[in-house]
Amino acid sequence: MSSAATSLRKRHKEREGAVSAVLLSLVSGKDIVFIGPEGVGKDIIVEDACGALDGKVNRYTISSSTDKGELSSDVRSLILDDVFKANSGTMNKIADMMNGNTMICGSSADVPSEADDAYSLYDKFTIRSFIEPLCSDEAFLSAVNGKNDEQLIEKISPADIEKARKEAADIPMDDDVLEAVLSLRDRFKDSGKYVSDSRWRDSIHVMKAAAAAAGEKNVNTSYMPLLQHTLCDSPEEKDEVRASIFAVCTPGGLELSGLYTESEELLRLAVESKGAVDESAGFPRIIHCYDCNSSFPSLKRLKEHSVSRPRHTYADPHAATDSSSQDYIKYSYESLVTLLSSKYGWDLFKKSDGSDKERFLNDAKELMKRKKALDDSYENDRKDLTEGMERNFWLTEQDRKDILNMFNLRSAELAEIGSLIKDVEYILE
Repeated sequence: MSSAATSLRKRHKEREGAVSAVLLSLVSGKDIVFIGPEGVGKDIIVEDACGALDGKVNRYTISSSTDKGELSSDVRSLILDDVFKANSGTMNKIADMMNGNTMICGSSADVPSEADDAYSLYDKFTIRSFIEPLCSDEAFLSAVNGKNDEQLIEKISPADIEKARKEAADIPMDDDVLEAVLSLRDRFKDSGKYVSDSRWRDSIHVMKAAAAAAGEKNVNTSYMPLLQHTLCDSPEEKDEVRASIFAVCTPGGLELSGLYTESEELLRLAVESKGAVDESAGFPRIIHCYDCNSSFPSLKRLKEHSVSRPRHTYADPHAATDSSSQDYIKYSYESLVTLLSSKYGWDLFKKSDGSDKERFLNDAKELMKRKKALDDSYENDRKDLTEGMERNFWLTEQDRKDILNMFNLRSAELAEIGSLIKDVEYILE
């Protein structure tokens, strides 16, 4: 299966995701629909995949006049162009066939509206693949110049397909995968996206079949990205759903968010603690507000503005003349005051002798301890997931890059949390 996937991806450049989707359909026994404009090669991918399996494929272009008796179920795969143009009788026949042994591959230029009778048929397709016109010059020239035809397609053994389907029923899911599924379910609920229990069940079956086909003994986190092929309802939500799935592949997101919030709050309390801020301090450079363009010559005036307009943000006064500064960063009051003192040496703080000092310092130490524990956990999680992705031939190169980028963003957030905690210690000490 792995070699077939590789050869199909070489043959269909920029269609790695579509190749994974159709192979997932074959190995899981779940039906697939391709959504995309005419002429983007939706059907040829299916024909090539079924050809690798040496399966007989019948192809029909559906219209409102297509009679249900025209459709033959005596084939391994059935390609139905314009599937949602079928009349009610033909739709019922297609729905019945989807419950049988024939793999149905539908294609359509658009997703039917939820008010359309065809939407219930669309909902029966477990796997959805949204295809756009080719972007890169290389892929475009290969397609229009016939170069794709030169790539031989490796064969798929029907026995391997059957074996994977049988093993899928019993293959276990790792605990962190189950936790990730629950986290994803909560994310969807919060955003108002509805996913039925039956779609969740089919989606998990697809992951199990994919893991079995790859020779895995269990379903690990690297198989979560495959849910992008089952949980997306339209091209418009594709990127958002994909990002949500990838986010739960990197554990600790909620814990990281909570730690960041606590660190910001502790910095605010430290800055506002009795005696910590020298309100009489004048500024060697004028501070400007991004949101209302007000200017402030002293800390007292800046603080009064921040209290009355807590959502306003401020510019780094050194950014215009210091090329190493990041010109477009917007700072909160607390973050700017800390930056000016720690980075540029502005004399804005008195030493804090307030009663809260010791408590704040202990809180900072506890936050730093939790931050370091997350650092260690992230390194282990990244290592485990990277190893899993290397074995997982179902993932595209873009999938792998995006997941690792998600880890990099989380690592950057951890580094920023560390800076916030150090700022707290600087202010109090």
